[in-house]
Amino acid sequence: MTNTPFWLADNVGDGQFTYVPPPAACVGAADHQSYMGGVAMATHIEALERHFERPLYWATTHFLNHGLLGEDMELRVEAISGGRSVVQAMAEMRRGDTVLHRTIAALGARDGEPDRAFVSMPDAPPPQKCPTKQDDAMATKENLMNLFERRVPLEDSDAGLEHMWIRPLFEAKIDAAYLALISDFFLGAHVRTRRGTSLDNTFRLINLVESEWLMMVTQISSFTRGAAHGNAHIFAEDGTLLATSSQTGLLPRPLE
Repeated sequence: MTNTPFWLADNVGDGQFTYVPPPAACVGAADHQSYMGGVAMATHIEALERHFERPLYWATTHFLNHGLLGEDMELRVEAISGGRSVVQAMAEMRRGDTVLHRTIAALGARDGEPDRAFVSMPDAPPPQKCPTKQDDAMATKENLMNLFERRVPLEDSDAGLEHMWIRPLFEAKIDAAYLALISDFFLGAHVRTRRGTSLDNTFRLINLVESEWLMMVTQISSFTRGAAHGNAHIFAEDGTLLATSSQTGLLPRPLE
């Protein structure tokens, strides 16, 4: 794999980008590889930051239709509001006339207030002393699920809680796009949510600190009307809070 992030879209100018999902951006059965929602969100966020040359505050992505491995896609970004410090923007990914994903976001920075975090990383053994997370049933040698090592110091299905260490098996820079991708591992946190379908993801960037391993603390809030709601916090190995996210996903139908 090259050092170029596999979620990077090609800039063709005037807020327009093109993208073709490679195997690394996809999940699912070998004969039906889908463009993973978290990778799509990373594509949107990277394009927004590159176009506006401002750091991300937050982004919400709606996953509207499935994209597939190797399909030609077009991404458009535009400002919808803004002031001196912050721009509110939108990104939309299409395959022909079909809208696949739509993101709204805020980007910018304001000086004058010291940064402060109020959430702490829970105590956990180091990754090497934690059990490996069970392999995804649909992981292939080339797709996304085979590109990360995951260790689980805590999995409590009754409480809807998972603490997971995760690191990439490829070169990755800690930035907003990469952290947004990681946040979309949300549905893997509970035995009942795996194979579910994400409807949305709201991601908020807090800090950027280089770290080989990340700790993702996922709390499922509820199962309601066939959907799972919950949130996650992502920490660097040294305990620095990097990001938060919240998500809703449809629970998978029971296997026949």
